[in-house]
Amino acid sequence: MRKHTLLFFAISFFLATLHPLFPVNTAEGAGYGKIVIKTKDTAGKAVDAPIYIEGFYFGTKQVQYSLPPGNYAVQFGTLTGYKLKKPQSGQTVARVRAKRTATVTAIYEKQKQPGSASGKLAVSPDNVVEQEPNNSIAQAQSVTNSSKVFGDAAYGDAGFILPQFIGTAYAGLQVEDLYLLQAPGPARITLTVAANDLVYNDLDLVLMDSSGTIVDLSEGNTNTERLETTAAGSFLVGVRVSKGSSAYSLSFSSLGSLSTQSADDNIAPIGADFVPGHILMKWKEGRDGIRKKNFSLSSGAALAHERDLPGGVELMRVLPAKKSALQKGRGAGKLNLPGSEKNALKSLTVDAIRQLRNDQDIEYAEPNFIRKPLKTPNDEHYKLQWHYPLINLPQAWETTTGSADVIVAVIDTGILSSHPDLSSKLVSGYDFISDPSIGGDGNGIDSDPTDVGDDYKKSSSSFHGTHVAGTIGAATNNSVGVAGVSWETRIMPLRVLGIGGGTDADIAQAIRYAAGLSNSSGTTPSKRANIINMSLGGAGSSATTKNAIQAARDQGVIIVAAAGNDNVSTLFYPASYDGVVSVSAVDMNSQKSPYSNYGNAIDVAAPGGDSSVDLNNDGYEDGVLSTLGDDSGKLTYRFYQGTSMASPHMAGVVALMMAVNPNLTPTDLDDLLKGTHSKTSLRITRDIGEAGWDNIYGNGLIDASQAVLAAKEIAGGGGTAPPTESILSISNSTLSFENYLSDLSFDISNSGGGTLNITSVSSDASWLSVKTTSGTAPLSVGLGVDRAGLSAGNYSATVTVQSDAAKGSNTAAITVTMSVVSAGGSASGDVGTVYVLFLDAGNLTAITQAVTDSGNEYAFDKSQVPAGTYIIAAGTDRDDDLFICDVEDACGIYPDLVTIAPGQNTADINFDLGELMSPQSQGSGTGQKPHREKFKRLR
Repeated sequence: MRKHTLLFFAISFFLATLHPLFPVNTAEGAGYGKIVIKTKDTAGKAVDAPIYIEGFYFGTKQVQYSLPPGNYAVQFGTLTGYKLKKPQSGQTVARVRAKRTATVTAIYEKQKQPGSASGKLAVSPDNVVEQEPNNSIAQAQSVTNSSKVFGDAAYGDAGFILPQFIGTAYAGLQVEDLYLLQAPGPARITLTVAANDLVYNDLDLVLMDSSGTIVDLSEGNTNTERLETTAAGSFLVGVRVSKGSSAYSLSFSSLGSLSTQSADDNIAPIGADFVPGHILMKWKEGRDGIRKKNFSLSSGAALAHERDLPGGVELMRVLPAKKSALQKGRGAGKLNLPGSEKNALKSLTVDAIRQLRNDQDIEYAEPNFIRKPLKTPNDEHYKLQWHYPLINLPQAWETTTGSADVIVAVIDTGILSSHPDLSSKLVSGYDFISDPSIGGDGNGIDSDPTDVGDDYKKSSSSFHGTHVAGTIGAATNNSVGVAGVSWETRIMPLRVLGIGGGTDADIAQAIRYAAGLSNSSGTTPSKRANIINMSLGGAGSSATTKNAIQAARDQGVIIVAAAGNDNVSTLFYPASYDGVVSVSAVDMNSQKSPYSNYGNAIDVAAPGGDSSVDLNNDGYEDGVLSTLGDDSGKLTYRFYQGTSMASPHMAGVVALMMAVNPNLTPTDLDDLLKGTHSKTSLRITRDIGEAGWDNIYGNGLIDASQAVLAAKEIAGGGGTAPPTESILSISNSTLSFENYLSDLSFDISNSGGGTLNITSVSSDASWLSVKTTSGTAPLSVGLGVDRAGLSAGNYSATVTVQSDAAKGSNTAAITVTMSVVSAGGSASGDVGTVYVLFLDAGNLTAITQAVTDSGNEYAFDKSQVPAGTYIIAAGTDRDDDLFICDVEDACGIYPDLVTIAPGQNTADINFDLGELMSPQSQGSGTGQKPHREKFKRLR
C-alpha cells in the first residue's frame, strides 16, 4: 500500500486579494482520505464565513479532483466530501484565500482503503432489442409469446402504411415499428411508453392480421397500452407514434404463463375480462369517505363515485380527463376505430388502479371483473348418467338421499323454474345483475331469478344455471328426466350471469345474500343457504369477492367452485380463493378431462365428462346429462362437459353429508378432504393420481359413499380440534426454472401438532442441487441449477422429501423442470445498457456504479468501491432521465446487503435482472406500498 500524508495546517489572511502559496513539510502517513476545510474567526470560534479555494497541490502537481474556484459558504464551519487521489510524499501546499477576519484550517483525514466487487446479471433470453428496419411485413421482427422487446419510435420515422386506408381520406396512415407474433393461443401484448411527458410523446398499440388489416388497437394516453389475442394465429403487432417520440418496451405473455407476467398482470391477469372504467375499492378502517379526498389522477383520468356496496365497498368510475388543445392537436392523431375507445378506457382503468394501490388510506383497489359460465355445449341427449356410479353415489343413497332442510345456492345464469325436474325443488332466489344491458330482462336487480338467456340474439343461450341445478338436486325417483346427486335438497337460484357474463360487484352481493348478510337487494332470505355452488370464474383475484366469500364462510356456509376449463395451472377465481373447494374434472376413466385446469389450488376432482369420446360405446358422447332448456321455451335434457359440471357433483355430495350431519362446518370439510380430521379415519376421496395430494386431482376423486359415512361418524362435532400428530406439508408440488433462473425455493411445514423432523431432502439429477437437506419444520429449502455442459433442451427431475410425520404420508415429491436454451448452459438476452448501482443502505443514494451490457454477458467488475455496506440495484434507463427501474425499465435488486471490505474483492454478486416492472404497482393490492422504487444513477 502506498504511503499518504496527513496534513494539518492553519493559514491566516489579512488581504482577501492575496494568493499566498504555503509550503508545508509533512511526514509520510498511510490511507485514503478527504480534505476538510474549517473557518474560524479571530477569537477561534467556528463561523459560516465564505472562503475562496483555487486548488490543492501536492508537491508541484495539482491533484485531479481539485476544488474549483468559487465562493463556498461553509455550514457550521465545515466543508467535507471532496475526495483526493493519493498524495505524493514530501512538500504539500495549498492555494487558498479568505477574508481577513477568518482563519482557514485544512485537514487531510485518513480514510479506509476501497475494495472491489464483481458479479453477473441473469437476463432472460426472451429479452431482445428492436432490430431495424422493421417497417414492412417482410421486415417485421419475429417475436414469441414470451418475448420482451425494447425499442424506440419517433413521429416522422419511416413506417408500414396501413393497407385498409389506401384510397381513403386517411391514406398514408402508418405504424412505425412492426413485429410478427406467432401465437399458439390467447396472449397479452403490453406496450410500455418510456416518456414521462405523455402530452408531447404518445405511442399506441395496433394488432393486425398477417396481411396488415387492423384487428384491434389501444389508443390511450397512458404509460401502458394493452391488447389480447383471442385465439392462436399469426399476427402483426405495430407500435404507432401519435405524437413525439419515446423509447418503449413491448412484452408478450400467454394465458397460463405465470413466469412471463408483467406487474400489470397482477391487476388484470391475462384472459381476465373486466368492466372498462369500473373500479372496486375499499378504504382502510376509519379512513373512508371518497368525498373527503381529491382523486384527480396523473394518468389522464379522474374518479367519480358511482355507488356504495355493502361491506364497505365503493364502485368507482374512471372518467377520462378533458384533452388540452395540445393533446387534441397531436401529430398523427388517433385512428378511432371501433373498440379503440373501450381499450383506451381499460388502459386508463388499470393505470388508475395502479396509482390507487399506492394510497396509504386504501385497503384495496381492483377491476370489476366479468365472470362467465364454464361450459362446452353438446348435441341433445338425455340418458345414461355414468358419472354417478363413478363416485359411488348409489351406495351413498343407501344411507341418505338428502334433506329438504339443506339449501344449495346456485350462483349462475338463473333458473328455468318451470322445468318439471326442478319446479318442486326451488326456494326463493334473486336476480343480482345490476346492468340491464347484461341482464337482458329490461331492468336491474329484482326478485325474479328467471334465466331469460345469455345470447343477445336469443338463439343459442346456455341456460347454464339450470343444468348445474339439475346435477345438484333434480327431482329424483319420479319417473321423469334425470336424477340429482341429492334427491331432497332445495335449490336457491341466484342470477349473476347474463349477456357476456357477470361482474364481481354483482357476484359478491349474491354471495352475501346466500349467506344471509346485508347486500344490495336490501333483503335477505328467510333461511340462508348451507352451500354455495359457483360454476363460473375467470382470471384475476378480487378482494371484493374474496371478502364476501370469507364473510359467508364465517357464517358456516360451505363454498364450492369450478377450477376452470383452460387446461392451465394458472389460478382461477373464485375457485382459487382460500376457503373455497376447488373442483377439477375427470372423464369416465377417472382421468383428467382434457380441458380441466390443474395446479396448487385444486382440492378435489369430480366427473366433468369428455364429449369428444364415447368410451363405453353406448352411442352417446361422454358428457354430463342434466336439465336444460332453449330459447324457444322448450324444456329439455342435454349433455354438457366442463368443470362447471364437476363442481355441482361436489356441492351435491356436500348436501348429502349435511343431511346426516347438519353441524358440518367448512373446517370439517377441509380436514375431511385432507384426511386429517381428528374424529374419523375414513377418507372421503379416492386417490387416483400421485400418492397423496397432487396438482391435477387435489386430494383425489370424491367418493360419495365414504363422504356420507365420514360425515355421519363426526356428527354433532360442529368443528374439529387441531390434530396432535405431525403432518407433512409442502408449499409446491412443481417448480419450474425459467431458461435463465438459477435459484428457487420451497417451504416445508407441519400441518399437525408435535414436531416434524425432515430427515432427508434429495434430488435425482446431477444438475439440480439441494441447499438444505434436513432440519425441523418449518423449513425453507433452496434449490439451484447448473446448466454448464448441458445440451439445449428441457430437463426434469424429482426432489424427494422424507420425514417422520406421524399422520398421513411421511414422504413428498416435487417435480422440477428446467430448460437450457443454448449448449453449455450459457444464454443471455439483450435489454440494452444496464447500470449497476451501489446504493447507500440508509438513504438509497448511489455512491458508485458499474455499467454493463449484452456484449459483456451482463457481467460487471467494479474497482475503487468505498468500504461500506450497500444495497445493489441494477436496471436500464430507457428514457435517459438518470433514473433506473422506472416504469419502462428492466430492473433487479440483489436480495441481501453487500459489505465491501477495505482492500478486498467481493465476488459472485449474481442476481436476476427481472422482466419489465412497474415500481408504482408492486403492492399486493391490499394497500401495501411497493417494495421497489426507481433509483438515480450517476452520470
